[in-house]
Amino acid sequence: MPDSRPHLFSVDIRARQQRPLDDDARVGSSQAGAEPAGRRRGQTVRLAGRTCLLEGNPTERLSGDGSWVLREGTASLVDAARRHVWYRQVLVRRPGDRASALLATVDGQLRLLAEIGDQSGLPTLVAGQLTATEGVLLSTLPPGRTWRDVFGPPATGRARAQPASARPAPAIGPAGRAGTPARMAPPTRSRAIALLRAAAGAGDVLADLHAAGHSHRAMTPDAVVLPAAGWSRPTAALTPALRDLGLAAVTRQAGEGPAEYRAPEQEKLGLHCPRIGSRTDVFRLAAMAYHGLAGVAPTRGWPAPLRGCHLPFAVPQTLDEVLLRALDLDPARRPARIRVLSDAFRLGAYQLARAGR
Repeated sequence: MPDSRPHLFSVDIRARQQRPLDDDARVGSSQAGAEPAGRRRGQTVRLAGRTCLLEGNPTERLSGDGSWVLREGTASLVDAARRHVWYRQVLVRRPGDRASALLATVDGQLRLLAEIGDQSGLPTLVAGQLTATEGVLLSTLPPGRTWRDVFGPPATGRARAQPASARPAPAIGPAGRAGTPARMAPPTRSRAIALLRAAAGAGDVLADLHAAGHSHRAMTPDAVVLPAAGWSRPTAALTPALRDLGLAAVTRQAGEGPAEYRAPEQEKLGLHCPRIGSRTDVFRLAAMAYHGLAGVAPTRGWPAPLRGCHLPFAVPQTLDEVLLRALDLDPARRPARIRVLSDAFRLGAYQLARAGR
């Protein structure tokens, strides 16, 4: 059960157009090598009535006209039993449609977490607050390491302090343009098995989100958290968790979501454009898995079959075929249910394990 219920104000902001970011928003973050203007690692702040210690410099987005601020990051609660949380905070400095739309996204995700947040692998609501000038969401941050920490790829433009044994496979050559994931060394058989099982578990969690009528649409290697133990043992149980709800309950828009593994239909929006939704999650998860297995991100429109990538293990045919379908430019030709992709990952892991005996 949540520790405190969201306080909703009387103005109906949900009727306004929901746009998660201002066109002219400025982004500040330690990930880009710059300190955010408002908050820093180690600072103690109050969020949704809770005392929190910031664990990292938050990503901070400022509107071009200074009317709103959006912050996201991780923290620890210090006013009760210590636990890690993910937070999203919207501060409205001057009322307007776009500021109201941002508050509406917090409202929508608070309501969604209250409905489905107790399901395995999904974030759980810790606290929430919504007023005319501020919206805050605190959700549990699952323990473990991210997909990026374990399987890569290294994040472009971000230095991560990790022991050598915790780093993913080293990148080969420089990363491409912004949003293009880095090239990596192909995994060993045992690492490929662990990756496939992690991908299958992530697909299962997304399937539960889809069953509730929502899609994540912002899947990246940072959004999937793997258990602290078990990822390196092919026979161990592995249940990933989502760090946050991504763009669930947020109105679809052109250019939405992180550029890394962005689906083609997210680039533009219109009456004659493909629908954004659960098949967008199929594409993003398939692209993450393909990159981890092949060492290179799939080529938009013409991804090479894994069986032609000269990998140090034989790729099961079913896995290769389903992956290529999931990466189709046309969402209508992708699997309609993400569990089809999860089952292919799970079967592929089983077949690779059997072939290695």
